[in-house]
Amino acid sequence: MKKLIAVLMMSLILALGATIPASAAGRSTHLYQGQQMKQDAKQIQVKLRPVGSSGISGIAHLTQRKNQDGTHIVVVAFGLKPGDQYISLYYDNHVCQLEPYSLDDVIGGIYTANNGGVGATEGNADDNLDEINSVSVRHAGDFKLLACANVHP
Repeated sequence: MKKLIAVLMMSLILALGATIPASAAGRSTHLYQGQQMKQDAKQIQVKLRPVGSSGISGIAHLTQRKNQDGTHIVVVAFGLKPGDQYISLYYDNHVCQLEPYSLDDVIGGIYTANNGGVGATEGNADDNLDEINSVSVRHAGDFKLLACANVHP
């Protein structure tokens, strides 16, 4: 739980445009087309952008796991309806278009927005970082696409 809180705080700081000196972060990073990425490309952080007039935004943080053993994904979404349930998926395409998918494409499972309209989930994907092209936030009830992040523009 402490690790998730630390990741959420770091994501919020980066989402607000703050910068962390490389010496403080312990690694060198640079901005690439609006996304935070380590120079060795083992981590990517991208903004979730609202789809239509959903008003949903957030951050997706993807980390390549050791030995090419998949990707760890953390999703933090803002502007959700408190108490509603959401689901996040990852995709091969760049626009969060539904594909024939399996439960393995779900990141962590269904999550509920808190009273502040924030929801978070995390999980491990079988695909490696270079194979994941987008991440979404969808309403769990009807699968309506609310936000999408293009991981590799």
